[in-house]
Amino acid sequence: MKAGRIGILGAGGMGSAFAALLARSGHDVVLIGRGSEHVRAVAARGLAVLPPDGRPWTVALDVSPHAEDLPPGSLDAVVILTKAYDLSAAARSVAPALTPGGVAVSLQNGLGLAARLDAVFGGERSLVGTTTVGAALQGPGRISVSGATAAGESFTYLGEMGEARGGARAAGVVAALSAAGIPSAYLPQVGEEIWRKLALAVMSPVSSVLRLTVGQVWASDEGRSLVRRMFDEVVAVALTQQVRLDPERAWAHASQVFEGTGEHYTSMCADVMNGRRTELSSMAGAVHRIGREQGVPVPTHGVVLEMLGALGVR
Repeated sequence: MKAGRIGILGAGGMGSAFAALLARSGHDVVLIGRGSEHVRAVAARGLAVLPPDGRPWTVALDVSPHAEDLPPGSLDAVVILTKAYDLSAAARSVAPALTPGGVAVSLQNGLGLAARLDAVFGGERSLVGTTTVGAALQGPGRISVSGATAAGESFTYLGEMGEARGGARAAGVVAALSAAGIPSAYLPQVGEEIWRKLALAVMSPVSSVLRLTVGQVWASDEGRSLVRRMFDEVVAVALTQQVRLDPERAWAHASQVFEGTGEHYTSMCADVMNGRRTELSSMAGAVHRIGREQGVPVPTHGVVLEMLGALGVR
């Protein structure tokens, strides 16, 4: 099954990176935004991609300023990369453009996204997943990508959180992303990967409280201890959801990622410092809620969330 025309909904750093890589590899793709200056710049001049090796490249992209501007039934697949709190509204906005046999994929961070996606598209047309693609806006028409993404080493997994309906509808998207340099796979039960990323993402609220880069947090014994305690709480809560993470293997992977990230702010920390809304409620907030509902102690999550709340972060 071919992916056909792919819409990338969300014209931030991540969505722009997916669209750029797909377009560069010859796929039929449209970047869907909200009429921002960035979207207008991409439409006028193309998208400039800045990898860490200092060899920038530019790609022409088809752009739709708003999802509502797309012709009905014009997309065979849509990959949603807006913030998690925007999922329901974003899905409704693009739903008329998706063909009856098309597939909608959410690669956003956090828990509870599958139900919201299913409510709009139906379970037979929706998939959720996770990605390690790293990218950030650097100004109108310009993004940077991480070293791993530039090297084609950022992995993406998509599948179902509940009943597995088979991977046929995922095949086109998986093939397109893999051919574009974003290695991808379908997992009938993708929940383990989503929880694994939640465990990795505990660095986000810690760095946001401290207003420090990942490297700065990781350089201190206290910072590493705080991150590890939150990590262990995620592993314990995941078990109540029938997801068994190997704690030492997952921690070894997380440590490698933290050590390799260096002096970069997490996206959540950048949002906090710039006064923007965060995805806290669908990430650490969701882990904390489930832990309390299931009787699993989550004291470190509680303290960190209270500190962020005192800063006005939601």
